Amino acid sequence: MCLERTDHRNPQRFEELYHNVVPGRYTEIYMDVTNKCNAMCKYCKTGQANLCGASREVPPYYMTRAEFERLHRHLLDHNIITPDCIYRIYNWYEPSLNPHLPDLFNYMHEVGIRLDMSTNAGKAIDFSRVESCENWYGILFSMPGFSQSSYDRIHGFDFEKVKANIRATMEAIRARGFHGYAMINYHLYQFNIGEVRAAKAFADELGLGLHTIYAYFNGTGGNGDYLSGTMDPLYLRDASRDLFFYHIDELIAHKEEYFREFNEPESITLSEFCNVIPCRGSNDDDRIKSIFEITSYDELHGIYEGIFAQRRKNPQYGNAWVWGHSYKRSWNHLFGFADNTLI
Repeated sequence: MCLERTDHRNPQRFEELYHNVVPGRYTEIYMDVTNKCNAMCKYCKTGQANLCGASREVPPYYMTRAEFERLHRHLLDHNIITPDCIYRIYNWYEPSLNPHLPDLFNYMHEVGIRLDMSTNAGKAIDFSRVESCENWYGILFSMPGFSQSSYDRIHGFDFEKVKANIRATMEAIRARGFHGYAMINYHLYQFNIGEVRAAKAFADELGLGLHTIYAYFNGTGGNGDYLSGTMDPLYLRDASRDLFFYHIDELIAHKEEYFREFNEPESITLSEFCNVIPCRGSNDDDRIKSIFEITSYDELHGIYEGIFAQRRKNPQYGNAWVWGHSYKRSWNHLFGFADNTLI
């Protein structure tokens, strides 16, 4: 089925995409704790800002323990979240760049917060001041391949240092009581499919899971431009040499099934400045209002339902949503490994 002939049926109700785990409360928060990333991913909003130099014009911000504590107390005091809410401290930026990260970890441990963190492992985290990792929900290591050549094309890091940082991180958190999920999130590009088995051997050695996903346009508007046929020809040329597109027709043709498969718990998405933003494809440039101006679950839920109602008017919304959320789907079976899912 060609994209041009695909009908553009959108989800009719907010609940088709998001379910509520605990009535009247949020159980998950996606947020950043800094406004900086160190990677050069050319299909990512922040990576593009790094590549063109725009990010250098933005003063760095690093969330402190006091600021995080204020956020958590506000959400609890106004019954917006459950006490065991998961804080997923990743959206656009790299948490390891925040020098206050050990202080944030220690506060989370003191109050029993479940932490989920994703890192590119380009920078080592100082765990010497971290008291415990017992409450961590999980950790995810994002990798754009398993060779220096692949890292030169995407993240721009020293590949051997990345592996050393992953080893050191796992050793440090396990020594501090970590027992959550730990996984490599391997982004499949045309140039790195021959490296997957080496990545699997590395994951097995460290007792990590391996989850393979097709890399995609992340926050750049590329999904919508590609689906509507309006993408810049030169950008499309580059993307066609790096990314995979063959699977998109199948995703869209069966999107109603994928609405159910990719359905996820209602969550709050905050920028590093604690501003409510529309979704994980947004950053602080798209801020709606400060979370400190919101004093109830119903108020915040109404904001997100209103955003959904507007977005579903776009005929490509359902198609783009399924493509963007296909990161949940595993392609391990293509390489002879058991499929898994991100939790």
